[in-house]
Amino acid sequence: MFKRINFLLVILSVFLILSACSDKAEKTGGTAKSKQIEAKIESAQYIKSSKIEEEDQDAIAVKINVKNLLDSEIRLSSYDGIKLYDGDQQVSTESDLYDSKIGLDIDSGGSIGGGKSKTVLAVFEVEKDKKYEIGLNPSIIGEETKEVILELDTTKYAESYETLDDPAKAFAAYVDQIYYEKENSDYEKMVTVDKPALQEAAKKTFRNTIKDYIYGEISDEQMEKMYLSYRNILAEKAKVDVRTIGYANDKAVVGVNITTVPLREIYGAVNDYEREFREDTGSYDQKEKTDYVVSKFDEILSSIELKTSENKLEIPITKKDGKWVIKPVDKYGIKLDDIFIKGAVY
Repeated sequence: MFKRINFLLVILSVFLILSACSDKAEKTGGTAKSKQIEAKIESAQYIKSSKIEEEDQDAIAVKINVKNLLDSEIRLSSYDGIKLYDGDQQVSTESDLYDSKIGLDIDSGGSIGGGKSKTVLAVFEVEKDKKYEIGLNPSIIGEETKEVILELDTTKYAESYETLDDPAKAFAAYVDQIYYEKENSDYEKMVTVDKPALQEAAKKTFRNTIKDYIYGEISDEQMEKMYLSYRNILAEKAKVDVRTIGYANDKAVVGVNITTVPLREIYGAVNDYEREFREDTGSYDQKEKTDYVVSKFDEILSSIELKTSENKLEIPITKKDGKWVIKPVDKYGIKLDDIFIKGAVY
């Protein structure tokens, strides 16, 4: 009698185990399969999104390759049908993390044809070095679906976490080298631009700006000396705070706050020195007057009050062949030379 009861209990246990297995898709690490779909994590990387309000929050973008094993169409997208689990707790997935500025576009369509494969992007807020599960639950007309579970071990993507500040480092190195001629070891490692051409363009911007405020002929030698003086002042006094506010898929947006010397503020001092020259010498000779003002240029620069940008500049940069490419304009089409050479900050 007892043997028969034990036998029945064994049969019942096996039945319950098989029933549980039938309700859950097969999963192995970063891959999983059901009768309806086969899925695997194609790649993942920590990202920065401008939509994340708290600086200490971490987010990860996961590309999931999903194959439809049925003959009919299914629907599965980052907008619907994908969940994140922390143990038994479902973690809220926020569509606000998607950021088109850095190529994180939400796929609201999500259709996958019969027998076809598609890569679906999912972005989650996570805690660094923690394990999660991703639940995939496709929508299939006229058929009951079963959730497929993928294991997400964020420790596997720690290397991408260490690069989140690279865009900011690269842009800071760009500014140091192009505008201030300051040593920055990150420049050669991280930045690829035509440095001589950009430095010459910066010098031209300075020269044209000076001509707007100092009238009369200024020799090339004088202009070169003035430019070096200004560049040295910037290298000493200017402060540039750069932060990565968006980064994924080799695209980034850096936020920049700058305190600098606004060249337009030399106008008042130039007038003062011109008047001083006339009063002291009685001369109205333009060349002599200009030479006098130029001789006082260092003093003029020292008298200018630093100005801090009230609005954060947002500058898009891209990564190509392992290095960052920085175009000489910001997201609104304002030239970086105007910001960092003219000191036109608002």
